[in-house]
Amino acid sequence: MENISRRKFIQISSVSGAFLIIGCVPGSENSKKIIAKLATEQTGINLNQFIAIGKDNSITLFNHRPEMGQGTYQSIPMILAEELEVDIDKINIKQSEANNNLYGSQMVVGSRSIQTEFEKLRMMGAAAREMLKQAAANTWNINIDDCQAINGTIVNSKNQVLTYGELVEEAAKLTPPENPNLKNPNEFKILGTAIPRKDIPLKTNGEAKFGIDLSTPNMLYASVERSPVFLGSIKSYDDEETLKIPGVKFVFKTSREVFGQKREGVAVLATNYWSAIQGRNVLKVEWDNKGLEKISGETILADSYKKAKSDGDELFGRGETKKAFNNGGKIIEASYETPYQAHVPMEPMNAMVSINADGAEFWGSTQNPNGIKAFLAKKYEFQEEAVKINYTFMGGGFGRRSMIDVVEEAADLSAQSKTPVKVIWTREDDQTQGPFRACSLNICKGKLDDQGKIVALEHKVIAQEIQNQTGDKMTAGGQLMGGITTDYTIPNLSVKGVLAKRHVPISYWRAVYHSTNPFAHECFIDELAHHAGKDPLTFRLDMLENPRYLRVLNEIGKITNWFDPKRKGIGRGLAMVERSGAHFAMVVEVVQKGNTVIPTKITTVLDLGICINPDTVKAQTEGSIIMGLGAVYTGLTLKNGAMVEQNFDTYPMLKFDQTPEIETIILKSDAPPNGAGESGLPTVAPAFANAIFDLTGKRIRKLPIDMSSII
Repeated sequence: MENISRRKFIQISSVSGAFLIIGCVPGSENSKKIIAKLATEQTGINLNQFIAIGKDNSITLFNHRPEMGQGTYQSIPMILAEELEVDIDKINIKQSEANNNLYGSQMVVGSRSIQTEFEKLRMMGAAAREMLKQAAANTWNINIDDCQAINGTIVNSKNQVLTYGELVEEAAKLTPPENPNLKNPNEFKILGTAIPRKDIPLKTNGEAKFGIDLSTPNMLYASVERSPVFLGSIKSYDDEETLKIPGVKFVFKTSREVFGQKREGVAVLATNYWSAIQGRNVLKVEWDNKGLEKISGETILADSYKKAKSDGDELFGRGETKKAFNNGGKIIEASYETPYQAHVPMEPMNAMVSINADGAEFWGSTQNPNGIKAFLAKKYEFQEEAVKINYTFMGGGFGRRSMIDVVEEAADLSAQSKTPVKVIWTREDDQTQGPFRACSLNICKGKLDDQGKIVALEHKVIAQEIQNQTGDKMTAGGQLMGGITTDYTIPNLSVKGVLAKRHVPISYWRAVYHSTNPFAHECFIDELAHHAGKDPLTFRLDMLENPRYLRVLNEIGKITNWFDPKRKGIGRGLAMVERSGAHFAMVVEVVQKGNTVIPTKITTVLDLGICINPDTVKAQTEGSIIMGLGAVYTGLTLKNGAMVEQNFDTYPMLKFDQTPEIETIILKSDAPPNGAGESGLPTVAPAFANAIFDLTGKRIRKLPIDMSSII
């Protein structure tokens, strides 16, 4: 891949004679094809691949990242509009095509969209603005410094005005500036304001299209029967009764791959979804489950405790932790258990694919449009230009839609049937087939000195690793330590990982290992504070030098009146975490209500650098908290090699009356923006558990919480 400097980036960012190319040399045959393609798909005149302006003064800004509720549909155009100097309320937003050459990565995972694209998007907006200014300066025969961009117009010192629509044709002929001036954050008019999102009306009036809404001529629907026991393979099947169902056309074997492991199934294809389901219901399949039906949650947990006795792989080390523990003195130890969790996006998993002799086409909701394009091109030996990706709004993703396994099924069935095929998973499929968030066992061990300071701490994580599920190389990777804070100034600190190979498929789940590890780490920090006889907030502050952690902790202390006398009948718990660069502190307040303990208020303080849209960040934070709180109350259990919970009757989502008051404080910052979509989730479980201890004196070390063990 060619390294592109800031100057070079701007020089090749205009469609008119220049363009953004990543891994493609300007002037090559590939680049010429891209320019020709853009020229036929213009919405107005393109100044670059993100900005098109019509002669009628219409402004179209392209969002190149899929929208799953996180807000990129609005936030990315806000960044462009800020530097372009246009009215955000009057722009049109259009989803870009899936094109890695034009846009680079378009995958939405890890809260990276704004964090990684911020400077690039500002440069694109600023370059287009300067081109329009130069076009106006040329028209008036004056210096560009005498021109100012104001609300979609260029104004000169004599108060003469030209609109962007009047200038765009000439501007598109210009070479982009080498180094466009970017605004100082204190000059922002759009960024940092709570602007209503343009996708919300579309999603409330039914206009928005999701993958499950789409169809295409001659399409068949497919529903796939799979072994309830993970890794079960097909021994035989009988489709005689299935083929009698009106509308059923085919029954095919199919498979999908989940991180190197093959998952087999038998698919029923029909002219409508109801017929596909009815055909599946009478399908008879005999499975070879390879003895895996003997595995249960209890056997996995017992195996995890057995594996915990091994030393493991050191993922992070400071000082001489083992020596510090061997020097005598009391060692405090605790074990924390977390279950498998399902993604449960409200839009069930689906994919529609057509494979023919000339190419492939995909329709659907995905976090990974270019990944699908690359997969289909490689699998069916097409040039990527012969693969068309039509991606839509997503009804939730949470990491599940970053995978292409459902697309693999649809493509395989399309190739076999020689017609477009739409695969739709049932809720039961989603609940029982996964992939899931990994369960984990966390063993924490600590030692205090005579002054109550931590002199040694070891945190050992026993879990599956997403990228190593086949277990060919049994070494724990660094991602296993996600969410374990190493900023505490503990002189002897060790984080270890023990890789567990399981037959249960896992994948990225909102905040990934940050959703499990902080439960153990932040609860254990509280336990050590209690043993030291110190306040949990003061205990943390005394161990930190990171200014962002200090900032959020001090602020959470102020707004919750942490150091005021304890209120009778109210417990309070604290936790902190860093996720995707954002630093987050949370306080949960709980009370006893009948035979249970409930949260009544959750207060959060967030430092994420420059905030693009505070309303969106608050919505993301609230959504993260609600998802995290749901994971406190429920989890998946394994019996006879399969998941027990198959739908919302046994795996309930959080209800309105279970949701406490949530207050989110976003700290003002001029630092580059960090990710906001996941940082609210990791702190919920530890802060809640610490609050229960504050109220009842009982420690929570296992999720989901068994309230009967507390009251």
